[in-house]
Amino acid sequence: MDEFFKKKHLILKFTLVVFGIVVFLTSFIKIEYSANSFSHEQTEKISQVRNTEKFQGANPSDSQLTENKQEYDVIKLQTKLNQKISPGATDKVDRKKTGEAVDDFQMSLELTATGKVDPETSSFMEETINSNSFPQNSFSVDLLSPDIKKIIDRGKLIVAMIEYDNAPFFVKNERGELEGLDIKIAQGLAQSLGVEVQLNRSARTFNEVVKIVAQGEADLAISKLSQTLNRAKKISFSNPYVTLRHGFLLNRLQLTKAAKNQDTAEFLRNFEGKIGVINGSSYEMFAKQKFPNATIVSYGNWEDVIKGAIKGDILAAYRDELEVKKIVINQPNVALKFQTVALKDTQDPIAIALPWSSNHLLEFVNLYLKFTETNYSVNSVLSEYSELLEKSSLSKLN
Repeated sequence: MDEFFKKKHLILKFTLVVFGIVVFLTSFIKIEYSANSFSHEQTEKISQVRNTEKFQGANPSDSQLTENKQEYDVIKLQTKLNQKISPGATDKVDRKKTGEAVDDFQMSLELTATGKVDPETSSFMEETINSNSFPQNSFSVDLLSPDIKKIIDRGKLIVAMIEYDNAPFFVKNERGELEGLDIKIAQGLAQSLGVEVQLNRSARTFNEVVKIVAQGEADLAISKLSQTLNRAKKISFSNPYVTLRHGFLLNRLQLTKAAKNQDTAEFLRNFEGKIGVINGSSYEMFAKQKFPNATIVSYGNWEDVIKGAIKGDILAAYRDELEVKKIVINQPNVALKFQTVALKDTQDPIAIALPWSSNHLLEFVNLYLKFTETNYSVNSVLSEYSELLEKSSLSKLN
């Protein structure tokens, strides 16, 4: 009997222990499930809040940058990554530059480049602004061509220009600052590249300007430089930004003796007199090509050419029609001694010279000239830059 009660007591104890274990495990599982459910629900709510905040940052009626939060975010982004995605774009709140910066940012992350801050771009921007890193394969740095990258890395566009001033292309004003059409183009190109201008004015002749470019001592030359086939063997030319005609200043007295009652146009077709040109200029070559029977006399500068024509040492001073008109405008007393002629069947295209290897820079320059509609005639140059056509050193020839 005692043995039976002992067994019954053991079975009861075992049953109670098993029941206790089951109760404990059931409670633990419920607690874990409840905790996990709470965590999942909280995560979803946090995610919804964050997504709502991101979408609230984008104006559905205007996907461009607003004047408030997103523009501020982009400015912060530009400031943080100035040299990595958009050099020089943080100087002001400039919508065009900001759009370009956003373009670069999107392409660097392989997003669709729209220039607009959509929710996806906004999310990436927020992460980038708050982090200390940025993808190293930046579009504006690594994907630049060598000829453009060299200039941007240097921070300067080196422009070759002849040593003496030539209004209205490049001339010092009363403040001692250079201005004129060529200076305007040089500054515009540099600004478009986000760099400064550095002038190389060591050349004494136009051919030396070409040599400086050909040897890689300048990125390009803007120096009222005529396109010629001989120069094109060494360098590349942009599209012309000015197109002029050839011009003559004919000594009236010498012309009367030489023409012998011939019409001036007819006389010039078979020109046999002395023609004065600037040494190393395109007109030295033009004269040899167009007037094979003439005697070519080279001078160091245009002033000496005019002096030779006044003295009667040469019959004609030969250069572009703009230089001829400048004398008529600025030196009326000198002009009385000359008959002026513009050769209608001629053209003198003035263009920018670049190293033959700078193919991408050449395309960039041509696009700049196209977008800025830089294509002048002699009359439009004289009209826009008339204030620069002051009396030059030729005044002492009166």
